[in-house]
Amino acid sequence: MDRLQKILELVLKNHTPVSVDYIAEQLKVSNKTIRNDFAKLESLVLKADLKLSKKPGVGITIEGPEEKKLELINKIKDSANYVEPYSPEDRLNHILKVLFMCKTSTTARELSESLYVSRVTLQKDLERVEEWLSKFNLGLLKKPNHGIEVVGSEEDWRKAVASLLVSNKGYVELNELISEDYEGKIDHNSISKLKDLVNIDYSLLEKIVNKAEDKLQFKFSDEAFISLIMHIAIAIKRLEEKKDIKLSEETLKGLRENEEYEIARQIAADIESSFKVKLPEAEIGYILLHILGTKILEGKSCDIKVSFEEQSENELAVIMAKEIVSVAERALNISLSKDKQLMNGLILHLRPTINRLKYGLTLRNTILKEIKENYMEIFGAACMTNTIFERYIGVTMPEEEIGYICLHLAAAVERNKNPLRALVVCASGIGTSQIISARIERSFKEVEIVDVISAIELKHRKLEDVDIVISTVPVTAAKPVLMISPLLSQNDIRRIDLYIDHLTSRGADKSTVHEFIDKSMIFIRKEQFSKEDLLREMCEGLVKRGYVEKGFIDSVLGREKVYSTALGWGISLPHGEPRLVKTSCLTISILKKPIDWGSEKTDIVFLLCISPDNIKRSTKWVRGLYNFIESSENRALLKNSKDSEEVYRIMEEFMYVD
Repeated sequence: MDRLQKILELVLKNHTPVSVDYIAEQLKVSNKTIRNDFAKLESLVLKADLKLSKKPGVGITIEGPEEKKLELINKIKDSANYVEPYSPEDRLNHILKVLFMCKTSTTARELSESLYVSRVTLQKDLERVEEWLSKFNLGLLKKPNHGIEVVGSEEDWRKAVASLLVSNKGYVELNELISEDYEGKIDHNSISKLKDLVNIDYSLLEKIVNKAEDKLQFKFSDEAFISLIMHIAIAIKRLEEKKDIKLSEETLKGLRENEEYEIARQIAADIESSFKVKLPEAEIGYILLHILGTKILEGKSCDIKVSFEEQSENELAVIMAKEIVSVAERALNISLSKDKQLMNGLILHLRPTINRLKYGLTLRNTILKEIKENYMEIFGAACMTNTIFERYIGVTMPEEEIGYICLHLAAAVERNKNPLRALVVCASGIGTSQIISARIERSFKEVEIVDVISAIELKHRKLEDVDIVISTVPVTAAKPVLMISPLLSQNDIRRIDLYIDHLTSRGADKSTVHEFIDKSMIFIRKEQFSKEDLLREMCEGLVKRGYVEKGFIDSVLGREKVYSTALGWGISLPHGEPRLVKTSCLTISILKKPIDWGSEKTDIVFLLCISPDNIKRSTKWVRGLYNFIESSENRALLKNSKDSEEVYRIMEEFMYVD
């Protein structure tokens, strides 16, 4: 049946009669085999209300309405258990691929025949193609008797191709799969998509990049490797077609100052030699941007030089990095502006990131879940920087990219912490005090036990080298004293944690977390909700009580469409734009019937509302909230609560921040 399908396609594709010799040659079989197949084919054609016309010395045609011909070929495919690859989404990808591959233009007729769709269907598909291209400032040029082609700038052309390549909705045609002997680093799916658009020797290209890795003395991650290969492949195709890209002289000047520039130049030289194309210096600059971007993600950026003296694309990275630091400072309530390592790291990370996001590309973040679990508060601060990306480059950051920003901030927060030097005091200075010291150091990385002494020794001990005295007995000292039980209970650990938080908050005003919680905004919900219905109901309650503007509802729902606010443990922390919040507050829903929240189930929802005037002050209760929900005991108490009063008491008891 597979051969019948191929014969049928050959006859239908040609609008003039096709000879038996031609069919036999195309299918690599004998004339006799083809003639034997015709009896079966004629039977199928008749059942489809078509006519198989055989004219000696002329050839074979199938006569009848076009719609009937399409029905026939679909029937043949079904009979052969053929999986139809051309869904509406696949047709979109196929048309885009053909348009980007063609050195000249293609015709509507060629597209229609290759997809086996009617002209009416193709016209609808082309409208979707134009809509897709418009996102990249590209369009379709349609000329009678000329064809269809993509028009727009070279930079936008490359952005669109890169976006098409990383799409997860494409398909791979059998005759364009990678050769069986390929054993490189690039995964099968990526190489297949690349070969769809640029059919070059990828094993040779990979050797060139591997050679560069040896000189760089570090290995690219798989994602960065594929990204670089993709960029080079697109560049080769476009340069062969006399299309190149531009970078400003200011940008190139800054890039030349990096020692890796010579390696990027060598990559270019190897590409020129192997693929017989000439790479302008701007192409070398883009290759270097990939290398620098990888170095910063791999934590190897300490020796990278950056120069941002002129207004350029790099200058945008500087502006955005400074604003990210400013937002993080307010959100985390710590000073980060003097951390040169953070600023340098963010700038170098943002340079390729700005380009990736403009292209519609995103690096896969394989540790995103771990980042969110271990740095919940800092991840929240990183989410707040999304407005910077929206303002400057008009895109919303995916969670994967937010995760990378979070890692930069987390490293800075760790560097910002000065050890809290503690003196442990016990009645005798031995025994329980040693146990306490071990437990404190194990529980708090930021605490350094300077000494363990008795209460009597404390009277003669100078305290210039300590910040706090932790004692199991009542004592007085010239430094703050925190009294704990001899066995260091969980409550003692919580009190130490809150005390550390207070000392590191630079003397911010005292407040209680629960002052932001309105009892009337706590709900125990027994009915079943969808995610959207629940958020709408919670937001509408806030609007009615005057906490937020009406637009806050769309703000919350819009953010959820971009990325899920699920934190794990069955907890979600949705939030909206601060500019739409009149009064900061927290509304809580405890769900007796968990609901789907992205890829996770949720049964506790904290809807966060922070007003612009209250961002700094609210940092303390947000931190308290994160600390609170990290405890499995606290989560269990909330989930088992019988009413809003009980929830309020639990929050009041465990979330006090002094």
